Amino acid sequence: MNKEFFANNRHRLFEKMEEGSVLFLHSGIAPVKSHDQNMHPFAVNRDFYYLTGIEEQDVWLILGKSPMGTPSEALFIEQPDEEIIKWNGKMLTVERACELSGMEQDDIKYKQDMERFVARKLSREADKALFSFDRLSMGAFRTPSEDYALKLREKYPALPIENAFKMISGLRAIKTPEEIECIRKAGDVTIKALEHMLRSAKPGEYEYQWAADFEHYVARSGMGKAFTTIAASGANAVMLHYSDNDHIVNAGDLILFDLGAEYRNYASDVSRTFPVGGKFTERQKELYKIVREAMDISKDKMRPGVSIREPQQAVIDFYKKALRTIGLITDDSEVGKYYYHGVSHSLGLDTHDPSDRLVYEPGMVVSNEPGLYIKEEGIGIRLENDILITEGEPCDLIGNRLLDIDEIENIMNR
Repeated sequence: MNKEFFANNRHRLFEKMEEGSVLFLHSGIAPVKSHDQNMHPFAVNRDFYYLTGIEEQDVWLILGKSPMGTPSEALFIEQPDEEIIKWNGKMLTVERACELSGMEQDDIKYKQDMERFVARKLSREADKALFSFDRLSMGAFRTPSEDYALKLREKYPALPIENAFKMISGLRAIKTPEEIECIRKAGDVTIKALEHMLRSAKPGEYEYQWAADFEHYVARSGMGKAFTTIAASGANAVMLHYSDNDHIVNAGDLILFDLGAEYRNYASDVSRTFPVGGKFTERQKELYKIVREAMDISKDKMRPGVSIREPQQAVIDFYKKALRTIGLITDDSEVGKYYYHGVSHSLGLDTHDPSDRLVYEPGMVVSNEPGLYIKEEGIGIRLENDILITEGEPCDLIGNRLLDIDEIENIMNR
């Protein structure tokens, strides 16, 4: 991504902001492990990154739109300190912040000046303050953005505070060519890493060893993980978000992988299911082919103007017939016993990207992931690719790689 990409994102957000509003966005804080220092992996707030291109922790972005409609932007960073640099390495400079974000040098300020800047901004041109609140549960830790919103509510009790999460999500839902290319590159490495794993992993090893072969290839490619790798063998695969990865992988079982590389903060999300010993049994083939067909049925519904609910219903309707045919169910209501998740979610800077769309639109990127989970047989199968919605037919960013039974068996038996 270049700085023009992030500058354009801010421009499009300014167009959506109401006159007299000020938006506050924080980059986030690195987590602290128990009594340790905060030297653990830092993941930047994705809304903040989308608008700045900066991945430094504890940075504030303040965007304003005056009552006259004039946009303003300011970034507040830590002032570089040579003593801190000795311990922790380079700090974000004004010059580097300009290079990444496309903001003017005069708009990059130090955090000690932020309080005076905010007081002047709120007293002169703000009718409301905006924050991007994306709390997933009531029990989640309070974020710096939430703390600052509480502080403003105390200092300015008459100032309305509103949530800009949906406004920013609306922009993020439609991907630019640059974003699509990032997701495609992440997906390519994900498939290559799986191929590497299949050539090296063996029955009798632990699930985490199979996962390690995948993750090693991803790291050597200069990418990170989009999320915690799921390597679920045998009966573990009926648990959708199983991630202990601590069981022995036994020949004759299937092993389900849900994983993805991440490129420039853009996630891929891929699921594949393989026979541990390199050969599917006839029963495993029968079930695998049903999931594979469901994948094609779901993908065909992912077209502009179609409700985002339609692929899910299409998979359920197909399963009603297919599972009756093989004798797995005798009543349509039983489908939910063997298929109990949605077939699709948005994908982008987050693995489950926020989206406000109710119908598919060109530029959306979504997952396509039907599955079957048969607890009594110790079998879980999920297949997943990443789909770009276009003006015409859906474009599969992953393709048919490592989906064909013969291809999988050939790779595993070389």
